[in-house]
Amino acid sequence: MSDPLSIIASVVGLVATSAKIASIAKQLYDSGKDAPTSIHRISEEMDQLNLIFGQVKTLLEGHARKRLSRSRLVMLPLHHLMTILSGCVLAHSNLDKWLGEVAGAGLGARAQWALWKEAEAAVVLVDLERNKSSLHMMLTIIQW
Repeated sequence: MSDPLSIIASVVGLVATSAKIASIAKQLYDSGKDAPTSIHRISEEMDQLNLIFGQVKTLLEGHARKRLSRSRLVMLPLHHLMTILSGCVLAHSNLDKWLGEVAGAGLGARAQWALWKEAEAAVVLVDLERNKSSLHMMLTIIQW
């Protein structure tokens, strides 16, 4: 996964997973007035990450088509981007699994989330926010 085209494929996969997670989280949050706020925060983070993933994809497509100046990309080593994207993949995998379990739990889903997942979700949300900030900073440096 060291070339821009394979990273683009990874970003496309992250976009699809983010959309799925955001949709499930939104449905769970909207299903009742007492839904934990972490579920709402997950939905918001996924929406924000999708915007950033779209920018990363556009940037890498420009690089793959040689439309982006090489001097601008020198500031963004691909292994740094891959590290951040790997962190996103791990967080997405955990959230997808957890939300899938809760969504399949029926009426007790919110209680199950509150008992099992609230603390774990807080940790994953911190990771997502850190990865989002890192990606955003990289994009800002390159696009500036």
